[in-house]
Amino acid sequence: MNTQLNYRGALALGLLAFTLLNTTPRLLAQGCQAGDKNAKLLQRFDANHNGQLDPEEQKAVDQSRQELFQRLHGKYDTDQDGKLSESEKAARRADLANHRKETIAKFDKDGDGRLNPEEKKAAAAARQAKNSPKSDKKSGV
Repeated sequence: MNTQLNYRGALALGLLAFTLLNTTPRLLAQGCQAGDKNAKLLQRFDANHNGQLDPEEQKAVDQSRQELFQRLHGKYDTDQDGKLSESEKAARRADLANHRKETIAKFDKDGDGRLNPEEKKAAAAARQAKNSPKSDKKSGV
């Protein structure tokens, strides 16, 4: 019986080693993900539907990326070079950590220093209400 355990253990270790050392499935997975990204880019920006991005379409892609960067990181990019330097990244991390602390302080009802599922739902609902466009309801007065 001890031999069976050793055989099974050796087989399991061999399969694990093969999986870790064999890069082909990982490369295929990365290729599929890259293909998905390219397909999405083509679907969104290929205006003439020729299956490739022409220079004008590539300009639209670059413009979209720049707008996304500005929306997500623009306030941290103090030197306006389109990239976050280490000091800008540190400022962003500090700001996000501060925001997280404020959120926990506001929504942590049981005082354990974390948000349980109900507290997370309340925080998400508050964030969604804050970010949703205000509806123009006319009052009856």
